[in-house]
Amino acid sequence: MATINLKGLKPHKVSRDLSGYITYIYGPGGAGKTTFGSQMPDPLLLAFERGYNALPGVIAQDITSWAEMKQVLRQLDDPEVKENFKSVVIDTVDIASQLCEKYVCSQLDIENIGDGGWTKNGWAKVKKEWETTFRNIAMKGYAVVFISHSKERTVTNKDQTQYNAIGPSCSNVYNEIIKNMVDIEGYIDVDKGERKLVLRSDDGTIECKSRFSCIDKVIPFSYQSLVDALNKAIDEEANNTGNKFVTEEKEKVAAAATYDFDSLMAEFKEMATTLMNKSQDYQPKITAIIEKHLGKGKKIGDATIAQAEVIAVINGEIKDTLF
Repeated sequence: MATINLKGLKPHKVSRDLSGYITYIYGPGGAGKTTFGSQMPDPLLLAFERGYNALPGVIAQDITSWAEMKQVLRQLDDPEVKENFKSVVIDTVDIASQLCEKYVCSQLDIENIGDGGWTKNGWAKVKKEWETTFRNIAMKGYAVVFISHSKERTVTNKDQTQYNAIGPSCSNVYNEIIKNMVDIEGYIDVDKGERKLVLRSDDGTIECKSRFSCIDKVIPFSYQSLVDALNKAIDEEANNTGNKFVTEEKEKVAAAATYDFDSLMAEFKEMATTLMNKSQDYQPKITAIIEKHLGKGKKIGDATIAQAEVIAVINGEIKDTLF
């Protein structure tokens, strides 16, 4: 577990390297979505559907089940794998979401994710499985590219007027999670053979997103064009900071905290012994901290492995208040 030190915090720097971000690209079939993913820095293509047959040299791993996806997730920690790949491309989220849902149904022993109602709470579990999996990839230091098909839908306003809008074709449950994660979301507009990437939509008829307010609304669709547009937007926004918070380095994503139960319990025992050797007056203070986090009447020995993070909080409070 990392030690929090607010005094050591530094201003965040914006990365110029596209591999420092999470990108979401969607569009019609044959628009070049998979080609775009293959142009990312050192990409690993996770092919939930085979869209790479015409791409020579691409390194792809077919994924036919969520169990295989979890195998990939574990192997992404391997130093040799990290040496070979800098980006992970999910092609497509439409199929990936179906496999994720099927996996959770299998866990719960149900046929459809809505079966069982509140008893099974299937939708909450599938959303957690989906979000945890892909946030973990980003936290491991990889750039992530999500690819989806596009679809047009009818939107009804409060006054009952309607308009047509274009967005990703994957289920809204998964789409909303991805949208909350990504830095850039763009729609590939194909018109008379010309492909453009829409990054901002003034009227809301095209779903898109960018964390960079100065980025162009529409650019030619290619990997290099997006990199150029990103850097142009960064340059414009950097004028407000004197270019102090821009870096050529890839953005480092914070690693998820981990908690070793046995080590934390040993740490507690050592601290409690030290304090009790000083004075028996520490006993009620230690007990109060334990009960505050584990519950009235609970002892440290009642904690389970699943409560390792809680033990870390107890240890931290003892350090900060009793030493």
